[in-house]
Amino acid sequence: MAPVEAPGVRVALALRSGTLRDKIDDLLGHLDWVHRCGSRDPTAGVVFVDAPTAQPGGVRVVAVLTEPAALGPAIRAGAHGVVLADDPAEDIGRAVHDVVRHGGWVSPRLAGTLLGLVPAAAPGAAVDPVDLTAREREALRLLADGLENADIAAAMFISVSAVKYHVSNILRKFDCRDRTQLVARLNRSGKTWSQD
Repeated sequence: MAPVEAPGVRVALALRSGTLRDKIDDLLGHLDWVHRCGSRDPTAGVVFVDAPTAQPGGVRVVAVLTEPAALGPAIRAGAHGVVLADDPAEDIGRAVHDVVRHGGWVSPRLAGTLLGLVPAAAPGAAVDPVDLTAREREALRLLADGLENADIAAAMFISVSAVKYHVSNILRKFDCRDRTQLVARLNRSGKTWSQD
């Protein structure tokens, strides 16, 4: 099947389930940016969605899985959105919408499976300092030793406001709401950080 040539993100849904095809048709068929492409095999039920978007063009794939175990292979194969075949129609519609508008979506029912695919760090593994500057690594080490901002400032020969700036960047980069959460997360994982 040749794709429809149009700017924007395109989402292809290959649906072998008649029930699922009907769900998609009911949910999205009325939208002017949804087009059903012809196919020599009418049971393939390929729905092609051409959606205007600010994101760069390309094909986005929403994988419809019959079992959670297929999540890893679907992601490795390039799926941008993943739903289960028996998810509510609203979730399937949201998956298509979020893939088009935001670049990705995973069924809430697959969240635990997805998190299980992320390998755990080995105890004692060094924190990846790729995104930390040398000064942020130094501030992190002092922060983890329990020093207050004023003590960190004195040890680093910088102002307290500079320490606050570094700590704010560290929290953002580690996706923590505060320094307590950061230290607890690092300590629970058994990770360490270097002084370099």
